Amino acid sequence: MEPYRALDRFRLREVQQQLAAELQAASEKLRRASTENEKRQASESHRQALQRFADFAAKGIVPSDLLPP
Repeated sequence: MEPYRALDRFRLREVQQQLAAELQAASEKLRRASTENEKRQASESHRQALQRFADFAAKGIVPSDLLPP
């Protein structure tokens, strides 16, 4: 993925808020997981959300599902 520079600062802020919300939801799901299977799935979801947020924050990479059509 390449950094996507065509978005204005307002749209970038929306992307940041959405990625932060995804990460928060994944963290909450991980915290509430009780069985080993739930913990494994929640851990993977959390890892993916964290990676997406880190890529955006550190490299300016906007996930393709959040790009405008």
